Formats: sequence, structure tokens, C-alpha cells
Amino acid sequence: MPGAEGDAPAVPTAEGAPAKPAAPSLSRAAQVEQLLLSFFATETRGTSAGLFRVLFGLLSCWGAFGVWLNLHRFWGDDGLVPFRVVAHDRWIWLSPFSWVPGSEAVLYGHAIVLSVSAVLLTVGAWPRVAALAMAVAHASLQVRNPFLLNSGDRLFMIVAALAALLPLAHRYSVDAWWRRRAGKEPLAPASIWGQRLICLQIAYVYLSSALAKLANARWREGVALRDVLSSPVFAEQPTYVDSRAILWFLTYSTLVLEVAFPLAVWWRRYRPWLLAWGVAFHAGIDALMIIPIFSAIMCVTYVLYLTDDETEALLGRLRRPFGRA
Repeated sequence: MPGAEGDAPAVPTAEGAPAKPAAPSLSRAAQVEQLLLSFFATETRGTSAGLFRVLFGLLSCWGAFGVWLNLHRFWGDDGLVPFRVVAHDRWIWLSPFSWVPGSEAVLYGHAIVLSVSAVLLTVGAWPRVAALAMAVAHASLQVRNPFLLNSGDRLFMIVAALAALLPLAHRYSVDAWWRRRAGKEPLAPASIWGQRLICLQIAYVYLSSALAKLANARWREGVALRDVLSSPVFAEQPTYVDSRAILWFLTYSTLVLEVAFPLAVWWRRYRPWLLAWGVAFHAGIDALMIIPIFSAIMCVTYVLYLTDDETEALLGRLRRPFGRA
């Protein structure tokens, strides 16, 4: 009977006649569960993941080229860091170098794995395997020469490992092209959870950086970037900035972005502005500071904050000047 205990109350129509019962309100726990499911279990066609794969793959090709240029210098036993220097490092067992120190085959093997993986990732042929192989090879080189490390190296390895969880082959890939050519059905939509993990990782980078800066008195006073920009260690062209207004703007705008980004980027209304701000911010870092590859990785991962529809709309705008719909 409508209105009886345990039944949902009837919702009257405009004419006063009872309509179907209203849906019962969800408990707080059920609401949280629904929110988590909508965040992590939403289906994706792989459009954003596909564009990310191409951009990250191109960045990986550039990184592999750098490895070839410095192979013996940085990782060879006849280079700057002979194996005996790192032989007792607690993480060296993760690297094949610990099994056969000084092996030329192992040395060149790392460069070959990085190069082949980068190409396969870019074109989308077995991209998950390629991403995982790249992460393992990169980790091995990092423990072989830990004196080279910067935040860009660590982030590259982490993003490469997490990329193996994305639907990388669904769009813009050799795998997808081959399926069409063979007359096979397109790959079914995948869960977005792997994409969310990389987004959360980037949000963590910003938030942890902001908290570390806020613990420093020079950042709270608004003059920290004077030290950074005048340092021959951190700055591309060390310059002493004496304008308090410029220093305050640079310092506090950095803090605002690093606090706001991980909190507000999930809202569609604020996302375009934060991503544009972030690109400009990282362009400034790349121009003024010596942190190789870091800014490029951050900007490439921005694609994963976009929905598939947003990515397709963005690509459509980029095609228009070339007369392509």
C-alpha cells in the first residue's frame, strides 16, 4: 500500500494522481561507493589514452636517443661511475648490471630495449608490453647510476609503469589498424581506472611539492625563487632578481597552482584553465631551470585528465587549419 512503512512514498503528479514511488535515498556509504565507481570504473573508448601514448612514446624516443649518446659515459664500466662505486647499493640487485658487471651486451641491451620499446609505444604495437619493458630498463639504469637522478627520471619510470595499465591500443595504434584490416571487431571499451592512477600520481606530485615549499620560510616569505633563479645548479642562466613584485608573483603563483591543481582539476569548469596554466608554468620551468624531461612529462600526462569527448574535440580543432574535419 502506498505510504506504508517500508515502501517509498508516492510522488503526486501535476493532476494530483499518485505516480510511481520515488527512489529511496541512498545511505552515505552507498553514495561514497557510487562516487568511487563513477571515478574509477567509468568506461573509456581509449581516445585520451591513445593520444597520451603517442606523445609519451615520442618523448620516450627522445629519451632513448639521449641514452645512446651517453651510454658509456654514464653507465659503462669505463665511464664516470665504474660498477664498483655502486656495487653495494641496496637496490643494485634490481639491475642486470649486478649479474654481469662490465658486460657490453648488457649495456647495449638496455639502450636497445629502450629504443625498441619507445618506437613500439609510439606506433601502438604491443604498447602495454613496451611500456612495461621501458619502465624496467629505465629503473635498471637509474640504480646503475643513481648520481644522475632528478625528479624527471623518477616520474618517467613511474608513468611508464602505470601506462601499462591503460587501454593504449584502442585508438591511433597499429594494433587497432590491424584489427580493422583483419575484419575484427574493435576492442571493447575499457575501465578508466589505470588512467585515473596516473592522474592521481600527477596530483600527488603537485601537492607534495606544495607542502614541501610551504614548510620552507623562504617560500612563505615570497622570495624563494630569487635563490633558485640565481643558482648555477638549478638555473639555466643564473640571474639575480631584485624586484620584490616579480618575486612575489612568481613564488605565490607557483604555490597557488600546486595547491589548486590537485584539488580543482577534477571539475570540468576549472580544468581547461588549470591545464593551460600548468602548460605555461612548465614552459617557464623548462626555459629557466635545469630539470631535464620533467616539464615535458607533466604536460604529456595532462591529456589523461580529458574525457574522450574532450580529446576528440581538441583534435578536431587542431585538424581544422589543415582542412580536415
